[in-house]
Amino acid sequence: MRIILYIFYLYLLAFYNTILGDMISIYGITIDLAGLLVILIAIYRGETTALWFAIGTAVIASTQRLDLMPWEIFSLCAITVIAKQISTRINLDSIPSRLIIIVSLLLVHNIVITLAISSDEFVYVLYRYILPGAGYTLLLGWLLLLFGDGLISVRKVKVLS
Repeated sequence: MRIILYIFYLYLLAFYNTILGDMISIYGITIDLAGLLVILIAIYRGETTALWFAIGTAVIASTQRLDLMPWEIFSLCAITVIAKQISTRINLDSIPSRLIIIVSLLLVHNIVITLAISSDEFVYVLYRYILPGAGYTLLLGWLLLLFGDGLISVRKVKVLS
C-alpha cells in the first residue's frame, strides 16, 4: 500500500517536469522538485526505500536530457545517502535544522548537474540560477514542513478566516 504514495510522487514529478515547471518558473529560476522529494523521503523513510525512490526520480528527472541520467542517478543517490546519514546522527526536530539540510543538499545536487552539463561561466550560473533556485525550492520545502509538522492545516486556516 505504501508504494502507491511513491508512485504518486513520481507522477507528480513527471507532471511538474512536462507541464507545470515552465508555468511556475520565475525568470528561468525553477523549483528542484526532484531534489526536494528525494531529500524529504530520505529524512523521513528508510535508506533502501529512499535509494529506490532516488533512482526512479533520477530516471524521470533526466528524461529531457538522457545524457544526464548517470549524473542524476549519482547525485540523487549521493544526497539520499548523505541526508539519511545526517538524519540518523543529528536531531532534526526543528524546522530550521531540516531547512539547512535541504538547502545544502539542493546546492550539492544543482552544482553537480551544472558541472556535468558545462563548466563554462559556472560562477554566473551559480549566482543567476542555482542560488535563487535553491531559495525558491526552499520556500516550497518550508511550506511542506509546516504542513507536515501540523503548524499549518486546512482547519487552522479556516479558523483564521
